[in-house]
Amino acid sequence: MIWLGVDGGGTKTEFVLFDEEVRPRERFRLGTCHPGQVGYDGMTAVLGEGVGLASAAAGAAGDTICGVGLGLAGYGQDPAIRARMAEAVRAAVGDVPTELMSDVEAAWASTLGLRDGAVVICGTGSIAFGRRGDETTRAGGWGYQVGDEGSGYWIGHEVLRLFSRQADGRDPRGALFDTVMRELEFSAPYDVITYARDVLAGDRTRTASLTRVLRAAADAGDPAALACYQRVAAELADIVRAVVEALYGRDAVAGGLAVGDGATDTKIPVGYVGGVFEGAGEFLLEPLAQALPAGCALVAPAYEPAAGPCLMLRCRLGVSGPADRAEGADASC
Repeated sequence: MIWLGVDGGGTKTEFVLFDEEVRPRERFRLGTCHPGQVGYDGMTAVLGEGVGLASAAAGAAGDTICGVGLGLAGYGQDPAIRARMAEAVRAAVGDVPTELMSDVEAAWASTLGLRDGAVVICGTGSIAFGRRGDETTRAGGWGYQVGDEGSGYWIGHEVLRLFSRQADGRDPRGALFDTVMRELEFSAPYDVITYARDVLAGDRTRTASLTRVLRAAADAGDPAALACYQRVAAELADIVRAVVEALYGRDAVAGGLAVGDGATDTKIPVGYVGGVFEGAGEFLLEPLAQALPAGCALVAPAYEPAAGPCLMLRCRLGVSGPADRAEGADASC
């Protein structure tokens, strides 16, 4: 049995064929299918092209796609938008069984393998999502103009702020100052003003790309860069705390969740996914693990994002998954 998972974000759409054990076999990458950027017709076109490529690859191997799971950015709370996106998906996929969900919920499903718990997503923006049984909640995700603390955009802004402090001498000059000067090809520190005005100009993605500068400065041991990662971790831990407290209560979050007859205490799993984590590595993961509430534990992703909707679809259809899918907890779907 072959399953097609679709991870649709604001810059790309990834199509991944999974086998019965939810292991990736082939993948294809196309441009964004976000209706806010390409319209609903464009969304149908991108999805249709990807489904066609995946179907051809499956057919060449003697297989047929038995279900399509889609985690798409933009599939949020607005009923009208959800209906239009579902219509576009049907037009692209046809009569094959499908599971359509937001990219945020898909991140939970893939990262925790359908286990109850929370996930923190940190790319250009930042958001936390949690599920306990049939109850779900989220925190953060308010957008760069309001919040998105700890996100790639937030980090990019912090890099320039820290650079200006080092340029002034308010903070000691270190590797961060030198890295910004080199990477952004400044001839003088005040070039940052025109760079922010003319190059960044509110461009969220380009601002978020400055996370690479923070990583380079941290690699060189700059104390300001290392402290910045600590603040990123604190901000992300804060939105996780809001999610798990809403689902489990403050006592469970503070001291661990009682399981079964109460004789055993276990931590609430918290997954992570997103480009900021990929770029920062242990510079962020270690302080985040320490910053989480005592009742939570940071866990490595169980699957890649495109697998999440497939796991949900398989669960809904009654298809058993890999033996370790719900290791340590009951899977929910």
